[in-house]
Amino acid sequence: MKAGMLNRMRDKPEQSKADPRMLNSRAQRALWFGARMIAGFVWWEMILVRFVGHERVDKNRLERFIALAKRFRGLAVELGGVWIKLGQFLSSRVDIFPPEIISALADLQDAVPPENTEVIVAQVERELGKPLDEIFAEFEPLPVAAASFGQAHRARFKTADGPLDPNANPVSHVIVKIQRPFMEDIVRVDLRTLRRILRWLNYYGPIRKRANLAALANEFAAVVWEELDYEQEARNAVLFARNFEKDQTVRVPAIYEKFVTRHVLVMENVEAIKITDFPALEQAGVSRAEVAKKMFDTYLQQIFIDGFFHADPHPGNLFVQPLGGPVDGNPAPFKLTYIDFGMMGRVKPEYMRELKEFVISTSLKDARRLTAAAGRMGFFLPGADTLRIEQAIGTLFDKVWGMTTNDLTDVDFNEMYDFAVQFKDLLNTLPFQIPQNVLYLGRAVNILSGMSTALDPAFNPWKEIQPFASDLAGKEGAQTAQDVLAEVLRLGRTVIQLPVQMDQVFSRALNGQLELRSQFSQQSTDEIRKIQGGLSRLTWAIVFAAALGCGTVFVVNAISVGAGVCFALAAVAFAKMVFG
Repeated sequence: MKAGMLNRMRDKPEQSKADPRMLNSRAQRALWFGARMIAGFVWWEMILVRFVGHERVDKNRLERFIALAKRFRGLAVELGGVWIKLGQFLSSRVDIFPPEIISALADLQDAVPPENTEVIVAQVERELGKPLDEIFAEFEPLPVAAASFGQAHRARFKTADGPLDPNANPVSHVIVKIQRPFMEDIVRVDLRTLRRILRWLNYYGPIRKRANLAALANEFAAVVWEELDYEQEARNAVLFARNFEKDQTVRVPAIYEKFVTRHVLVMENVEAIKITDFPALEQAGVSRAEVAKKMFDTYLQQIFIDGFFHADPHPGNLFVQPLGGPVDGNPAPFKLTYIDFGMMGRVKPEYMRELKEFVISTSLKDARRLTAAAGRMGFFLPGADTLRIEQAIGTLFDKVWGMTTNDLTDVDFNEMYDFAVQFKDLLNTLPFQIPQNVLYLGRAVNILSGMSTALDPAFNPWKEIQPFASDLAGKEGAQTAQDVLAEVLRLGRTVIQLPVQMDQVFSRALNGQLELRSQFSQQSTDEIRKIQGGLSRLTWAIVFAAALGCGTVFVVNAISVGAGVCFALAAVAFAKMVFG
């Protein structure tokens, strides 16, 4: 880009604040979409189903959801901001949504239009405090990537080694990441709007029972705000590189700290073969199976060792750098390159041990151990039948353990149908909930699962996890010995205190002060509520019939006032009978 063009761009006035009318308009559009979505759900799933039955409503449910996903995609592309990010998150939840809905949202990452170049140049110069041509000899006006919050441009420093940070590798070709203007104002409005829509959804009992929407929104918002802070992203990249500094097969771009602000980030250009560019990988002699294994291994370290993981591992953020060609018939060596450290996840210490239990119990096919760990992490509703869940997990282990990722996608329908029939009580009650702090971990695992399958259809996660799980089990063994000693000491204290506690119990019993409390199980409570609901509807049905009969008698006898009162009472009774 020439200096004269940059000067003309700088002459253009820059708006200092986001237009309040624009912010208000985007909030109203999102709220209107949310209101229509909820109204449609209420109409089909709560009102119409009572008149036409579940079979009629179930028949076109998928078509309705696909249409809804397409409408949301249109809204997200138009508004950008948080809604693009939310759509990208939803499109990764292959565990929740069918492929048709995933397909409707899948290209949101590529659907973000770039910001006007003049606006971007003005943003860079304002943040760095210098004209662009004083820093860069070249600055490509078209972005190499455009995302929901910012975009990235290739550039080259003016000198051969550039005005670099002393700790960075001396390179001249860099990537300049620039945040879109007014993005913080936009995100603030979008998150406030999203929280309001989630409060509406929270009125629906099954959703409220299975997910703490406020907590999930807070986690989503925390990661979004962190992603907007490019200074924090630079710190994330440095920490990630430090975690893998002993692994010469993982590459992280150098960060040029002199050129990092909250809204601009300059880093080393580490572009290589995109991880999903299979023809290029094969032409370079790189084994796709080894790439899948390396990616899997790096995430085992990130999640279970470092507790700090890349939460947005989509194909645009992972590259493969070949290191020469094949040698002696062996595939070419390579480096796995990570970029974009804005969206990072952290595993809290109290969750780390449970996640390790997941790995160990899965490798051992130990359904009881896995169920216990999931329960401690909060995946089950209060009163859930954990024994039944354990049986279901054990049956799943028997059916799918040891399968490759390709085999898992081709599981026979009849087998899964038999499983659904065997455990229909669990599928009907769905005693599961979404614990907070797992939002981005689940997203990362889902994306990795899809990419591993694409890279290597024969990839076998059960086999690959075995050595890691064995190593974890060995380390956990030492910790287990300490836990056993602590438990023995706790039991010893309990035995010493037992006589005193028993004396207190007998004294209260003799004085008539002993209280006994009981609590119904969740299943019993649900049954009682069903009975109460049935009795209530029966009562209102009797009232409806009586009021309708009386109103008819009054009409026949031309007593209009009495007829009006009775018909009004009948309408109220009908509403209570149908809608509860």
